[in-house]
Amino acid sequence: MKIGVIGSLSTDFVVTTKQIPKQGETVLGDSFNTYFGGKGANQAIAASRAGAEVFMLGSVGSDYQADLLLNNLKENNVDISMMKKVEGVESGSAHIQIKDGDNRIIVVPGSNAYTKIDMIQFYQEKLKAMDVIVLQNEIPIETVKYVIDFCHEQSIKVLYNPAPVADIGAEYIEKVDFLTPNEGEFAILFPDDTLDDMLEKYPNKLIVTLGDRGVIYHNGLENVIVKAEHVTNVVDTTGAGDTFNGYLAKGIAEELSLLECLKLGNKSSALSIQKKGAQRGIPFIEEIE
Repeated sequence: MKIGVIGSLSTDFVVTTKQIPKQGETVLGDSFNTYFGGKGANQAIAASRAGAEVFMLGSVGSDYQADLLLNNLKENNVDISMMKKVEGVESGSAHIQIKDGDNRIIVVPGSNAYTKIDMIQFYQEKLKAMDVIVLQNEIPIETVKYVIDFCHEQSIKVLYNPAPVADIGAEYIEKVDFLTPNEGEFAILFPDDTLDDMLEKYPNKLIVTLGDRGVIYHNGLENVIVKAEHVTNVVDTTGAGDTFNGYLAKGIAEELSLLECLKLGNKSSALSIQKKGAQRGIPFIEEIE
């Protein structure tokens, strides 16, 4: 069961506050912490903690954060043989404000912008051995498209989490096996279509996350809502979606039914939001079991 994650790594700089500043305003925060993040790294570590053999393809810079980011992957049993250091470039970073458990995020791509098509070509033989490849949009969209085409030709399953949203085109949505936007991302991807229509058009492919209401998909006969686990002590929602996608990828690689995969994803994300930090909150499979 091999999962390849092609995506971003970053350091998260997180401020918790009782008040989000308006333009030109300065407010006092409650706390500041740094965490490892990046949607790619988060999803890779989630899949690893779910019990899969995980391989990460991506880029770090030549700054002091680079080795920390790589060592963090290794400590989480993620293979880094397809990782690249880019000289003269800073590693990716995310700047996060958290108020009452909800977050606002500014991502600075840095070295993530250097995860280009030539890297995919260089490592294509390794990638052919993957059961599932996981993608997001914090690397160049040209690379994302190339990977989707490559996987389609090689009959490798693709789990595509279209965040942050990019205009990728309908032909690429057709080629992926699983598409996991949240409600806001869905509205941008399909501005002229209803949720019901698109779910019916893409049965067992389009999976829309609904926050604390769970997820919805079409099973070929009808829409199905998989309810979220009830959580009373929400601490930090950062990374909940990434945790969901990492566990979903593991379930897909294990060839569980989609319903079982989604229940697994819901349980993992419910546990993840009870701790601070996108990766600190990611549970191990033993916690879910």
